[in-house]
Amino acid sequence: MRIKNRLEVVAAVAVLVFGGLLQAADPVPTKLTVPGLDCMNCAKKAGDKLYAVPGVADVKVDIKAKLLIVTPKQGSAMSPRSLWEAVDKAGYEPSKLEGPDGNFTAKPKS
Repeated sequence: MRIKNRLEVVAAVAVLVFGGLLQAADPVPTKLTVPGLDCMNCAKKAGDKLYAVPGVADVKVDIKAKLLIVTPKQGSAMSPRSLWEAVDKAGYEPSKLEGPDGNFTAKPKS
């Protein structure tokens, strides 16, 4: 009977320890530098196109730094190429994309 209790305790501790390790990390944002991003209207236009990209949860803007910061949905991946093309479709040319799939200064291949 004592062994069973010890095994139950060990199993419970293992679930707590390893269960915590297997939880998903916070989504890593992707930053797009867009030299033509001069005002909130520009940012809204680009943001609207970015929200249409599969996997996008949020878009934040830093006009002074000319940055679009795109956060993926939990458990989703965003295509760097799709993000770049979304900004292109809004009428702006990104100069740099930095994200979990790498850093790009030209349109990514995927």
